[in-house]
Amino acid sequence: MISWFKQNRKALAQSSAVFAILVGSLIILVGYYDFSDADLGGLLFLTSLLCCIFVAKNTFDSVKESTHTVDFEGIVYGDTSVSSEELYTQLYKNSPVPYLIIDYDGHVKSANISAVRLLGSSQDKVKGINIFSRLQSDKLEHLDFLIEKYRNGVAVSDEMVMVKKPDKRESWALLSLFSCTSMVGQKIGLLTLVDITKQKKAEDAKSEFVSLASHQLRTPIAGMKWSAELLQMDNPETLTERQHKYIERLLISIKRMAVLVDDFLRVSRFELGTFQAEYRTISLVKLFEDIVSEQAQKVEQKKIIVKTFFDETLDEVVTDQNLLRMIVTNLYSNAVKYTREEGTIHLGFGRKNDNIIITVADNGMGIPAEDQDSIFSKLFRASNAVRDVPDGTGLGLYIVHEAVVVLKGNISFTTTENIGTTFEVVLPLELPDKD
Repeated sequence: MISWFKQNRKALAQSSAVFAILVGSLIILVGYYDFSDADLGGLLFLTSLLCCIFVAKNTFDSVKESTHTVDFEGIVYGDTSVSSEELYTQLYKNSPVPYLIIDYDGHVKSANISAVRLLGSSQDKVKGINIFSRLQSDKLEHLDFLIEKYRNGVAVSDEMVMVKKPDKRESWALLSLFSCTSMVGQKIGLLTLVDITKQKKAEDAKSEFVSLASHQLRTPIAGMKWSAELLQMDNPETLTERQHKYIERLLISIKRMAVLVDDFLRVSRFELGTFQAEYRTISLVKLFEDIVSEQAQKVEQKKIIVKTFFDETLDEVVTDQNLLRMIVTNLYSNAVKYTREEGTIHLGFGRKNDNIIITVADNGMGIPAEDQDSIFSKLFRASNAVRDVPDGTGLGLYIVHEAVVVLKGNISFTTTENIGTTFEVVLPLELPDKD
């Protein structure tokens, strides 16, 4: 009880004062009031008394709330102002992320424990070094560009750099750098280096595997293919009809294996981000005619009608031939695979504004509505394709999509199940210089 009075002393004093003033005013008013009608006067007195109590109670509550708010804010701000400074100091010093404070020229003013460890030095030796001299990028001009951005007040975020250590070991990090002004008006920067050495080594190992596999896996496949073809050509009259069929099946299996290996290697390169476009002038008409020729045997077997439409004004364009061939080959071979016998395929390209529009349309099985959102996903095949055409890896359209992305284009499709599908690829148009 006593503690309650202490805690609410201010609110109680102010509410009591308000109550006393109001009651005093009421007594003065009653002294001058004629109570000839006792019932009315009594009612007025009671009503006024209740009003006085109500006003006094509101005053008490409002003063109490404001007092508690001020006390609470004082406690919060007082405690936080002390703990925040200590908290930020501890976070800066002991953070697992390397932090450095540098001046305008890149000289280290302060470094936390993680930064000292990443640089492979000691605290006293790190302070004062030029951090820019300890960093290296794949291209020298790229690092110069990042430094220039920092000096012009532009934030740098998640740029991969190599950190040079005194013991010559390599460490890789994601660099972020933000400039600000110190309390004395000096321009400084906060630099962070997120260590990604393990991830970089893993990516390099994957890249080396892809490079090795591209040679080592293709070599035995090519050897098997040549051996089977030589066996088929060497005195074919000595082979029985059954042996001829076995060799043909062997060649078909070898071809499927070669396609599968190529697809997996392409997927690996796309996922590693090592597939860079190599632009040069190519003939679109010749590229399309070559692709049509490659599928001619299957087209004849299924008696498919292929209608082509080539914009002759776009015969020569600047693009990556390998990526474009992947796109058209996969779309066209899918059209041939999923179009029923005596069906029709439309294949061609044209110009629209500053873009090349490549169209591949068929009247095949189409794509079910429930499968359309996943059609470009890796290893995904539509349910009707799995049912009717078991031979497939689900990598073709994924490779097409990734190749289109590398060429900075986009791909879309319209489809109706059991009626057909039309794929449209839009790529930026670049014409060769005629100088």
